[in-house]
This record gives sequence, structure tokens and C-alpha cells, in this order.
Amino acid sequence: MIIKELQITNKSGESIEFGRHFRLFEDIDLSALKADVSYSNSSQDGAGYKKTRLDVRDFNVPFFIHRLIDGVEWIEEKRQEAYMVFNPNKNPMRLDFTTKAGEEYYFIAQLNNAPDFPTDFENSNNRWQKALLQFTCADPYIYEQKQTLVEIATWIGGFEFDLEIPVDGMEMGYRSQSLIANVFNKGQQETGMIIKFKALGSLSTPSLINVNTYETFKLNLSMLPGDVIEVSTYKGNKYARLTRNNVTTSIYGKVDFSSKFLQLQTGDNLFRYDAVTRVDNLEVSMYFNNKLIGV
Repeated sequence: MIIKELQITNKSGESIEFGRHFRLFEDIDLSALKADVSYSNSSQDGAGYKKTRLDVRDFNVPFFIHRLIDGVEWIEEKRQEAYMVFNPNKNPMRLDFTTKAGEEYYFIAQLNNAPDFPTDFENSNNRWQKALLQFTCADPYIYEQKQTLVEIATWIGGFEFDLEIPVDGMEMGYRSQSLIANVFNKGQQETGMIIKFKALGSLSTPSLINVNTYETFKLNLSMLPGDVIEVSTYKGNKYARLTRNNVTTSIYGKVDFSSKFLQLQTGDNLFRYDAVTRVDNLEVSMYFNNKLIGV
């Protein structure tokens, strides 16, 4: 993998884009993610396999400040800019990058130290000031920038051009009657998702069912026309929120006790939505970013 573009943004929203004043000195190695494989002792030869857990991801970002202007003041200004953005107290950092092939990804990392600026002539001269950043990813996964959207039950346009309107009128669109959709996860790992329930009219007790496993996510409440419920099933960031009349509130307490925060396995995932009353007033959408262990 060759990184063509890179931008690092801290939690305060301050960022540095590499390309002009700040440039990568070497490519960033995001391969060979380590795994902790556990075994148990056995009376037989060898051992018994127990489980595998992916380790944290450690990596370096070697870069340099390109000397476009002569003078100590200019290089010191850029050093201070780097210290401002690459401040470990402003963790976590988001790294957005584009490969030479044009693929766009991001991941979240924690900076382990302030920028290291060596002062010997090889690293600091009239061409450059080299530097090094050392990161650890508590979340070791890399995510595709492009979000996948799957909608179940939506409105389909009912006309094409060249358009001729009959005397008795025509249907401008119609509602898809399918209650089932396939969500294809082309990532390398199972992932959570964002589920959106939208009410076109009144309904009660919306739910989403995994057709293959029969696991169900259900909310014990009634929805009014225009209501939107957003549910996150991401591990470590689970929530359920209702937006009604432009006011958003938590409805986590309305999640049915038997509910599962549904996950997407790699490959095909069949889902069906339902409601206790007026299911025809419900639309459901699912959003997620493909999750990778390496690129």
C-alpha cells in the first residue's frame, strides 16, 4: 500500500494535511496486525485452542517539514504548528488517508508522544527537518470512508423521460412492498451498524429481525408521523435516540429486554422489519462502514 494523501485531526478539530509543508518521509506500514491466540493445556499432544483476540495496532508516521523558506523563524513556526496539532492530550486522533489506487480509509489512533524532532545534520538541514510520530490504535480496525446504505421499503419513481402524462393522470411513484433486504458486508470483519426507523404515519413497536438467526431488535413505543429513531449497534457505542419535532431524546429504556444489538457478519445478511400495528407506515435504513484488518 502506498499512501497518496494523509490528514491527521485531533479531538479538538485541529488538523495537518500532508503534502506541501509537511510531507511523509516513508510509507506507513499498516500490515501484520498481531493477534493474541489462547490455548489450554491438554493431556493429549499439543494444546487445545480457546480463542483469538486481535492486539492493538502500533505504527509510526515518519515525516519531514519541507524547507520552502529560508530562516529559523519559518521552521520554528511549523514546529509549533506540529506541536499544537500532535499533542497527546488531544487524543484520540483520526487519520484519513487515500491510497495511490484512489481508495479512501480512516482509523482512530492514540498518539504516544509529542513529535520527535532530531537535531543532527542528517535530520535537520537546509532541505528538511525530519520528525516522527508514534501511535497506538486501541481500536485496531481500518474503516472504508464510503458508507454503505441499504434501505427497506422506500418510494420508487413511477415515470421516465420522454414523459407523457395520460388524460386521467399517472402515478408519480409507488412504495416498495418488500419487507426484506440483503445487507452485504464486504469487509473483513463483522461490524455493527446504524439502524434508522422512519414513521410515515402512526405505528407501534417497530422491530428488525435477522432472518437467518432470528435475532431481533425491538422498541416498545409508539411512533408518530415524522418520527425518526436512530439506533447504533456498534460495540462500545450502543444507543437508541428518538427525534420528534426536531428534539432528540434517548429512548434506550424502550429497548425490549430480549433485544439483540444486531451485528453484520461478513457476506450476506438478510433482515426483515416489522411493527405490531401499521407496518406499512414504517421505513427502515441501515448504514455501516466496511471494517478491515489491513489494506
